[in-house]
Amino acid sequence: MGQLLSTIFSWWRDAIDDKKKLTTGKLPLPSPITNSQQSLSSRSNFKSDDAKLKIKVVGNEKKVSARPQPYNRVEETEERTSGVVGRNWRDCRSCEGEEDQEEGKGKEKIIIGVRRIKHYRSDYKILLVGEGDFSFSASLALAFASATNMTATSLDSIEFLRTNYSRALSNIKTLQNLGALVIHKVDATEMANVFPFKHMVFDRVIYNFPLAGFYRDEHREDQICLNQRLIQLFLENAKKMIHKDGEIHITHKSNGFFKEWKLELLASRNRLVLIEEVAFHLSDYPGYSTKYGFGGDKNFNCVPSKTYKFGHRKPTEKANNRLMK
Repeated sequence: MGQLLSTIFSWWRDAIDDKKKLTTGKLPLPSPITNSQQSLSSRSNFKSDDAKLKIKVVGNEKKVSARPQPYNRVEETEERTSGVVGRNWRDCRSCEGEEDQEEGKGKEKIIIGVRRIKHYRSDYKILLVGEGDFSFSASLALAFASATNMTATSLDSIEFLRTNYSRALSNIKTLQNLGALVIHKVDATEMANVFPFKHMVFDRVIYNFPLAGFYRDEHREDQICLNQRLIQLFLENAKKMIHKDGEIHITHKSNGFFKEWKLELLASRNRLVLIEEVAFHLSDYPGYSTKYGFGGDKNFNCVPSKTYKFGHRKPTEKANNRLMK
């Protein structure tokens, strides 16, 4: 009988202690996790650095999917650099839109955050060759608020740029801070066969105002031939570096001596076709300065000029007989 009373008293005391723990918030510690449980738990987790939540817009409401999505490098950079571009850049008349929205029939809208300036979009993989003070590349990068899809190159060395262009280094720093790859001493007439370009493919290859130079001792016809050879070799290389739907853009003065270069004929010889030619306006690219290739901060007059867009000739297209004459 005494043993039974002792057992009942012990049970009653434990119950009182448990009640006190619940009322004071001092809950008992969880039981230790076994090795098998720990292994299962670690396999079911994912690293937060490698995934993010996907935001979907349904009607006027935003929904967050718990399904992990891998980071896209461009989107991550745009989020990181949001606010870098000021109002003047975002509202410039050449910027067609700060964001696009992709919409499928009967599907949810997904925010993709693509930015544009004139002919170019932030999701294009872009190669720029023959840059002077890198102001054109910087103009695109600032409009995109990201340059992770951009490769900007110059024929000149970094020493030449430092000596001859006062804003070259600051423009290069802007590009690098926004994620661009900047390379010097790149020859546009042989780049397709050298590292690191040998296996690179782009959506757009851009060469603004190519010029082999002026030679006072050469006749006009010889100077034209020198510049035509420059364009011919550039197109031959650039053709190997664009997707089947990619484009090669040459911005070029469209009068007098420059008009006699006959860009469309040179493209046709490389089995490229002229997609369109569009009037070029310097004001479409805020911050862009047209520098002479031999250095100096003086800008040359680029009026009138056009941007010529070339692409691969489709199998059904034939060469323009008029150009071959």
